[in-house]
Order: sequence, then C-alpha cells, then structure tokens
Amino acid sequence: MTHARPSIVFHHRRVAMVVYPNCEIVDVTGPMDVFCYANYALRLAGQIAEDEPVYSLSLIAERAGPVKTASGMKIFADFSYDEVPGDIDTLMVTGAPFTVDAWTDQKLTRWLPAMLPKVRRMVSICTGAFLLAESGLLNNRKATTHWLFCEELANRYRNVQILPDKIFVRDGSIYTSGGVTAGIDLALSLVEDDWGWEVAADVARAMLIFMRRPGGQSQFSSYVFNEAKTRKDFRELQAWIVSHPDGDLSVEALADRMAMSPRNFSRVFCQEIGVTPAKFVERTRLEAARNLMLRSDLPMESIAGKCGFNNAEQMRRTFQRFLNISPQEYRANFK
Repeated sequence: MTHARPSIVFHHRRVAMVVYPNCEIVDVTGPMDVFCYANYALRLAGQIAEDEPVYSLSLIAERAGPVKTASGMKIFADFSYDEVPGDIDTLMVTGAPFTVDAWTDQKLTRWLPAMLPKVRRMVSICTGAFLLAESGLLNNRKATTHWLFCEELANRYRNVQILPDKIFVRDGSIYTSGGVTAGIDLALSLVEDDWGWEVAADVARAMLIFMRRPGGQSQFSSYVFNEAKTRKDFRELQAWIVSHPDGDLSVEALADRMAMSPRNFSRVFCQEIGVTPAKFVERTRLEAARNLMLRSDLPMESIAGKCGFNNAEQMRRTFQRFLNISPQEYRANFK
C-alpha cells in the first residue's frame, strides 16, 4: 500500500546546532544538509513554495561570529546563547574529535538544561553526548556516542545507560547518535518522523546514503583487548594466539602450552585479561577474518578456515552476533 504524501506542509521548523571551537565540521554540516535536502524534496514535490522552507537552519555559539573547527576551517555562528530565537524546534549539539573544554563549559552545560523545555527535540551528534551528560540531561536515560568513546562516557557518567552498537538512540525527547556520519542517519530519521518515509527516502536518494544503514557501530570498530596485567608469559600467549587464529586454541591446548591445569589457566586468564579464553579466541578470530576479507578476494569458506572457524556458517553467526551484519555485507561496505 502506498502512503499519500501530505498535500500541505503546515509547520515551519527551526533547526539549530550548537558549535564551539575545535568541533567536528562533519558533525555540523552532515545533519544540517539532511534538513536542507528535505526542503528540496518537499519543494520538488510541490508541497512548499520556493521561498517557504520547512526547515530553517542556524548555528549557535557562545558568541555570534566565526568558529574555528578541528579541521581549521571556520563556520559562522548566527546567534549567541543569549540571543537565540524563541522558536527552536530541534536543538542539536555537535561533537569533537578529541576531549575538549566545551564538554565541561559551565555556561553551556547550564544553558542546555534551560533550553530543554523550550524545544521539541534535543539531539547530540557523536561526542556531543558528553555535553548532554555533563548537563545532566542523560541521567537515567539510554544513549550512545562514537564507539571509540562509549567506554569513557560510561565510566564518567555512571547513571547513563550506554548502548555502544546503536547508530542512534531515542529516549523521550532526547536523541543521541554514534560517531560522525551517524548524525546523518539520525537527522534522516527525524525527517522521516516529521514528514514520512517517502520524503526521507527522497533525501536519502539525493544524498546517496542508506535509508537504513545495515548493522551497528561495531562493524566500524576494532576490538581492543587488554594486555595481561602482570604476567609477561600471558602477554606472550596473547600475541601467539593472534598470530595463529587457525590453530588449536581450546582451553585444554592453551593450558597445556602454559603448563597449567585447564581450570587454573582459565582462572588466571580471566584475572589477567578480563575475559574468558574462549571469548578472547572468538574475538581474535573475528578480527582476523575482518582483516583477511578486506585484504583479499578469497571466498568466505577459505577465510573461515584460515581464521579458525569450523566453516563459513559459524563465521557468519559470529559476525551477526558481534557486528549485527553478515560477512558479505561487511566486505561490500568496507572493501
């Protein structure tokens, strides 16, 4: 069944983005372009006039004027915190590639909670979630951020429930997105909420982006394992496992290699590295498969064998469980 497009657009919506020195420029321009393309899509569909955009876009900073981004390029803030328009519908907060002073800027972290009752949606892009968390806006809420910073966000703000694999998360009127371009996915979802699937699909086609990105953030991350805390021999064992993903890596074989009983070996391994031997081996094999399928054109069955999986089906299940994507999709997306 096809859904009729709305014949008349009734509401003007102002979308504003909070920016600050050394912010990530793609966090700003990516989501804002989605709303800009939504204006084009509605205009081409004859639903708005040339001079009547549904979304008007503006940037907000501590002071109006130029703001230097992390790339060195400058963007121009239209308003300061003290002179924001009173009709903001969606207020977004940009992220930054590194920890920045803005995350604990007391003026900004006091201003954001004061704005929450005045807007329909509060949104963070990438590491902008740290600003919402520092402002207290994520207390007892679900949220996400760039996969590289999820652990830090969870450690700093214990009362925030972090969902590290999500591209974006909605909890009430507050939305958080994953790393960098995930802000585009979130903005596209907001357009879909406002004007329906067909308008959002028009935007996705025009911008050459996924309407629904397959998989979660984990497909972009690399699993980083802790080294053994105190024992050099266990660090050497870790290196050996990584170098031999297709070997016999059962607990019994590894324990024998370390001249330990399986039970004692498993206990010490967990103490030193923080995961079970089986979990370490599984993730090591997953990483080996990810790397091999991007560096070669080998068929999946061959990759599975070289990386220690019993067969391609077992490898596929591991990809789905950890990355929420199939090996074929992973290769298509990244090779």
